[in-house]
Amino acid sequence: MISEHRLYFEAELLKSLKSIASNFEGVVASKNKLKFKYKKKYVAEIFLDHLARVDSYVLCGMVYGGEIYECTLGFTPPYRSNLFNDGCLSFISSGEGTKRFSGDLGGAIKTPSPPAAAEICIQIRAVLEDFYIPKILSCITPTERTVSDVITAPEQYAYPAVFIHCAVRIGGLYTARHEIEKALMSKKIVKDKTYDTSLLLDIL
Repeated sequence: MISEHRLYFEAELLKSLKSIASNFEGVVASKNKLKFKYKKKYVAEIFLDHLARVDSYVLCGMVYGGEIYECTLGFTPPYRSNLFNDGCLSFISSGEGTKRFSGDLGGAIKTPSPPAAAEICIQIRAVLEDFYIPKILSCITPTERTVSDVITAPEQYAYPAVFIHCAVRIGGLYTARHEIEKALMSKKIVKDKTYDTSLLLDIL
């Protein structure tokens, strides 16, 4: 049975998500979720997943379409994807090892009581607008933060080197030279030295 606290919080959260979505083109809000469109197709989503065992919420995100994703489909790396799905990006706040979403390293927010719900929604809105939405958008089409996002958390990307190669090729992000040089030094990005190094050197 869903608790009254959870029902109240999710109703308040939906109001916040609808308000957030109204500020971004192609973003649609539904229960506990924001969905992102590219060329009239849904290609990404961010959602709060309730963990009944601990009565808490974690934030999850996935990108499974978009300009960069379409480019990556043309490559067949000689190793397995980092992800257990067909997306090019996937994350869960409980696995990030930062306090960004919840304020503690656990990455989960306890279901708030009704008096605290509005404040928690404000906190969630701030972190979505300041970090997670721009991260998703920069994974759909290249932006100035795309390459640095990959370097910061390469394990969240299916094929980090391929993704960086495609983002730079599409977006002309040649100002990202310093980031590309950092990527070349990362064992989490260069998984196959011959294959991945070639891709990264090609965009320097």
